[in-house]
Amino acid sequence: MLTTLPHILTRTHSPMPTHLDRVYCKTEKGRHEISTRTHGLISKQRQTLILMDCAKTLGLIADAIPLEELDRTIPFLMEHGFIILGNAKPASLIPADILGHKASFETRPVSAIRPPHTGPSLTTPRLTQDPAIVFKIKSFMITASNTHLGLMGATVISRIERCHTAEQLLAAAAFWHMALRESKTGNVVAKDHLEQVKFDLSANG
Repeated sequence: MLTTLPHILTRTHSPMPTHLDRVYCKTEKGRHEISTRTHGLISKQRQTLILMDCAKTLGLIADAIPLEELDRTIPFLMEHGFIILGNAKPASLIPADILGHKASFETRPVSAIRPPHTGPSLTTPRLTQDPAIVFKIKSFMITASNTHLGLMGATVISRIERCHTAEQLLAAAAFWHMALRESKTGNVVAKDHLEQVKFDLSANG
């Protein structure tokens, strides 16, 4: 059941100090939100949460999401327990596959800090048949296209809008991903956004 956070749209947060070398990590609550969408985050909050992967610095994320937006979103996500500052992360919250490694979060590839996927391979996925989930993913892809592709995204958006099943949307996601990679700001988020779409489309997601 969707449990919308109170004052999610109306609360104003004080600007956070801008430290472009900072790294943020999802908490267990943040990872749960990515997979379940149970807390009613708005699009900008969710996009920011997706990028908090213990690897990207704030400066890199700012290439995709304006600092003014991050100044509002990051304090909200921290206050509600979705993310934590990377260099302040307690050992008890660090996934087991990271423990024992001393390399900085900035140099760790995203794949190295994500738990291994034990379900069916997404190259031959069993996809969701829930129209509501398909609609949410379409909305996410269209929002990202509008944000990062501008007028050049019209063709991409038209292709996404013609999709009515998870299978069609997964096929369109490859084209969408390539367009993001070619854009000035979308290349920062392209990989994470594609992985999120694949995860959401998976029947096991």
